Amino acid sequence: MIPTVDIWNSITKNGDNIIIASHHTPDGDGVGAVFALAQALCATGLRPKVILDKYNKKLDIVRGREFIYHGDIQSLPCDVFVALDCGDISRVAAPDGLFKRAPITINIDHHINNGNFATYNYVDVAASSTCEAVFDIIKMFVPISKDIAEAIYMGIVTDTGGFRFSSTTDKTMEIIAKLMRAGINFSKIQQETIYNRNKVQIAIYTRAMQNLRYTESGIAYTTLTQEELKENGAEYLDLNNIVENILNIDGIRVSVFLTERDTGFTKASFRSHDVDVNAVARVFGGGGHKFAAAAGFEAPFNDGVKQILEALEEAISNHHA
Repeated sequence: MIPTVDIWNSITKNGDNIIIASHHTPDGDGVGAVFALAQALCATGLRPKVILDKYNKKLDIVRGREFIYHGDIQSLPCDVFVALDCGDISRVAAPDGLFKRAPITINIDHHINNGNFATYNYVDVAASSTCEAVFDIIKMFVPISKDIAEAIYMGIVTDTGGFRFSSTTDKTMEIIAKLMRAGINFSKIQQETIYNRNKVQIAIYTRAMQNLRYTESGIAYTTLTQEELKENGAEYLDLNNIVENILNIDGIRVSVFLTERDTGFTKASFRSHDVDVNAVARVFGGGGHKFAAAAGFEAPFNDGVKQILEALEEAISNHHA
């Protein structure tokens, strides 16, 4: 892996026009990483521009949205393009032409199936989150202010499920201690980003629980159609933590949450205690981590659900073999 000093220099010493982006519908790690890096660059006198897809506004609990660019993205001058938390180039939430015409592209991530698609790639698969990787990159070059620390904390706490996932390491917790010493409001950030739900989110969560089903092999799965989302006034951004919560059911080895996106398109989010769901997700064009992954693919919803369940049953059977 490229040394952190080389990544930092590649971002800061190749021109003033720096663009930072994350993946489509970014989560707490994607938003936190973008906001933390933007603030770190600003502390050195640079003025990066952030491109972000629509995200849950509860993530604005940390600073950084002031860097978001709201103008014509296609016409932006770009010396350096930094992609954060993107497993491959198709996940970057920016026009293809903008990334491809950047003289220097940088890819900072932690997903095991990352395609190393940039000029410079910093992919730390041992990191709990992309925010942990960002911390490693910036810590030697800028003071970790309270605002930067809160953005990094948000990414780590959400991507580790409140430090419950196996990706949480002793290094992760040592970083958390350093962030706490910066004076972060850790309890408020965790409460807001992981636990708090509004009435719409409670309604759609209830519908998802009504649709919950089990298989004899230890799979818990639930589904939501476009019609069910509309009936409850919900958006895809309102669906956080459903797949994590159903994995908590006693005796469950794999959880999967399936949503109908566009007509003929199925999205699946996977979690597991011991089955390699990343391998299953990759069959359907997705990926992520061994025990947490996602995929989206062209298939009528009922057919898509059937295909996913068959693939998971095969994975569980092979795991026993």
